[in-house]
Amino acid sequence: MPVEADFLLWVNGLSSGPLDLLFVVSHYIGGGHAWAALVTLAVIYSAARGARRHALTWLALGVGVDVTQRGLKALFGRVRPALWDGPVHHVSAAMPSGHALAAAAFYGFAAHVMARVYPSHARRAYAAGAVAALYVGFGRLYLGVHWPSDVVVGWCIGALYAWLACRFLDRELATRAA
Repeated sequence: MPVEADFLLWVNGLSSGPLDLLFVVSHYIGGGHAWAALVTLAVIYSAARGARRHALTWLALGVGVDVTQRGLKALFGRVRPALWDGPVHHVSAAMPSGHALAAAAFYGFAAHVMARVYPSHARRAYAAGAVAALYVGFGRLYLGVHWPSDVVVGWCIGALYAWLACRFLDRELATRAA
């Protein structure tokens, strides 16, 4: 992991007080409490509107992301980097980054839902989802709590989950329109 360590040390060289604060915030908006709140609110909102398929998709996405990231962390058991003492510490395994996985899955799917509701703002919705996922993932590197490959794998798995959820939802809407 020498290349990954060198990259993390380069990222750490960018550190400053304002960036520390910015990326500690990314830690919280990509963490388990944020996922749980987002999924819970999306399920409740969707169910209240009578959008059962939306609600079930959000619920399945939430459970799938949680089970997958926990299972893969247990399977790989990869040790987190310890190149400097930062403001955030973890005891779980590193691979994959659960924050990056969740951000790509949840913010990606939320962007798709928003793009369907507000088609004229689809580009902005997708851009916001991508920026949120990149922000959370890069924050993991900035804070020194993940190797770059942990984040990339998290993004890839999360993007796959978002894509599957989008296809499931779009297939239902296309079936209903036909």
